[in-house]
Amino acid sequence: MHEPFTIDRCTTSSLPVTTRAALLELCDAAYQEAIEPYLDALGPGEHLLGMRAGVLVSHLMWVTRWLQPAGMPPLRTAYVELVATAPAAQGRGYATQLLKAFPPLVRDHAVAALSPATDGLYARLGWRYWRGPLAVRHQGGLVATPEEQIMILPLPTTPELDDTRMLSVEWRRGEVW
Repeated sequence: MHEPFTIDRCTTSSLPVTTRAALLELCDAAYQEAIEPYLDALGPGEHLLGMRAGVLVSHLMWVTRWLQPAGMPPLRTAYVELVATAPAAQGRGYATQLLKAFPPLVRDHAVAALSPATDGLYARLGWRYWRGPLAVRHQGGLVATPEEQIMILPLPTTPELDDTRMLSVEWRRGEVW
């Protein structure tokens, strides 16, 4: 008999030490690099923990960021980070289940966004690429980031967006997008 897949939600500050260690181990293996410095740089956020038989097999995190389409005020954005599944558990739909559970949890945001490593998973779940130029707001100006690609997921509260216009985000240490 298969153990059910369950999803737990918690904040970064409430992650038990053992869960944080399991999260780092999972992400290190999935991304094939040490993720702890990146996780620390992200600051506080929310996590969805995909559990199977009491073991963490998949993870999704989001932080609040402020994306600003040209000509519009900044939008409170649920910015998705560290979507990962343990290598031995990949291909079983765990990340898909987390991504499907995510939108109802961020109804207080205007839009969701992420910087994809691959697009297949996200595109089939309704995420779409921002087609216009991207920039970061830094030191009172805009710095173009032409090497970046961003996907957005409209939410029930998303205003009408022209995705051919410039989209900017506030600067942050580490990975800007």
